[in-house]
Amino acid sequence: MLTNRNMANTAPHRYMIAVTVCTLLLVITGAIVTSNSAVAPVPLLLQQIHRAAAAVTGLLILGAAIRLSTISDRPWVSQLGWTAVALVVVEAALGILAPSAGFVHAVLAHVLFGVMVGIAVLTSPAWSRDGEIIEDRMRPPMNTLAPLALALVVVQVLLGAAVRHNLLGVLSHIGFALVVALALFVLGMCLLHHAPNHRVLHAGAITLMIVTGIQVFLGFTAFIVRLMAAETSPVRVISSITHVSVGALTLGSAVMVMLQVRRYVRGAVVHRETRPSPVS
Repeated sequence: MLTNRNMANTAPHRYMIAVTVCTLLLVITGAIVTSNSAVAPVPLLLQQIHRAAAAVTGLLILGAAIRLSTISDRPWVSQLGWTAVALVVVEAALGILAPSAGFVHAVLAHVLFGVMVGIAVLTSPAWSRDGEIIEDRMRPPMNTLAPLALALVVVQVLLGAAVRHNLLGVLSHIGFALVVALALFVLGMCLLHHAPNHRVLHAGAITLMIVTGIQVFLGFTAFIVRLMAAETSPVRVISSITHVSVGALTLGSAVMVMLQVRRYVRGAVVHRETRPSPVS
């Protein structure tokens, strides 16, 4: 865990939040470039803005990795920071190869944002403090349901990127969205039912369900606009960008809740009845 001195200091956590916000902005600028490239050659100004955002975010993530190496005695947290740096390097290489590698570039941008959300959660003062532990009596357990829900979100991100880059039809993305939304709402409702008074889990569940609901609404809105509006319509471009942006927030919310479940939910202890040994 973080040392006592750093636990009292919220500056590292605030820095990680700032870097996470910058990463989200990078995802948004990337979505703007992709949405515009679908209707016309991307203006040079948009490309320059996206590259500048990538450069700034990359430097901030490098600073985050260095910072984590100095304040945390949890090696895997530091490794997570350097994993983010590696993703930035790969993203930079793929950005040069775009548009041929645009699909992978878009997916890894969301993965990078998810990693930064995880780092922000892990460096929060609340993570280091002792909190109420909830006994998991669900079947399947919440420690199984939360990672599964996150995995479904990642698959949905893959499908969405494939649709945006014209590698897949939109109906598969829409159909799977219903599965993902159901899994996220089930996870959120289970947390609210089993931990109604747990401040962290309650807030995480509410956030997850709100963001998921907004994303489902935006997804169907984008589909309707796709059917009714021309490909060059600004409404269609804006709906696509908004949908991608909230999709990243959905992934981030799923990461946050998964980590919170791992932190505050423990498997139920099975008490077996002991029978007295027969008297010889």
